[in-house]
Amino acid sequence: MKEKYNPINDGIEVKTFPPLIFEDNSCYYGEWTTNKKFRHGRGIQLYEDNSKYSGQWANDRPNGFGKLVQNNGDYYEGNWANGKFNGHGKLVQKGLTYEGDFIENKQEGEGKEIWPDGTIYEGHYENGLKSGKGKFIWNEGNTYIGDFANNYINGKGIYIFADKRKYEGDWKNNNMDGKGKFEWPDGRFYEGEYKMDKKDGYGIYTWKDGRIYKGYWKNGKQHGDGEFFNPKMSAWKKGKWEDGKRILWYN
Repeated sequence: MKEKYNPINDGIEVKTFPPLIFEDNSCYYGEWTTNKKFRHGRGIQLYEDNSKYSGQWANDRPNGFGKLVQNNGDYYEGNWANGKFNGHGKLVQKGLTYEGDFIENKQEGEGKEIWPDGTIYEGHYENGLKSGKGKFIWNEGNTYIGDFANNYINGKGIYIFADKRKYEGDWKNNNMDGKGKFEWPDGRFYEGEYKMDKKDGYGIYTWKDGRIYKGYWKNGKQHGDGEFFNPKMSAWKKGKWEDGKRILWYN
């Protein structure tokens, strides 16, 4: 341990005493203040449940750099302050790996999470939740780059599907919601309003052959007044649509 963890150069004299067993059946071996009042310096604490902390101590708590290994193999290795994860560290828990910044045991700042299936998030955290700018890559190949809030996709961002479809625009609680542009790899695209992942409001849909619909949508379908452009006739026609079907022409 002494090779891995450096002494704490804070001017406080320390001394190594024989192992001490506490009332909770945990056992500490390492450095103390010379009056044996506080664990201070480098030491190992073995807990009754077989978890183990090894690293630096100050004022009777883990402080500095150290590693806590749980009895199931999960572990945290990194910086500590007053017995909590503080600063940069690596947390491995139930197969998920997070490496980045912590404050008071919670992810705070920049970090990267990797799930057992290969899914990856890299970006900003606040109070233990994904918040701010980030990039999420799913194991099936979908990618999102943009804003997060409270662990959800919220704000503005770009979502690229594994099949090359792409949406860029507003998001709310993991749904396309607001204004955005959706593009298909065959050349089709829609630009307009969304609600709960569906076209809703005013929008323009362009087919790859040049046909265009601009008008109103509801629940993902053309609904209400709109205009249709036929490239073969080079003409616009106004009409009314209901539940995705045109029910009349106005002219």
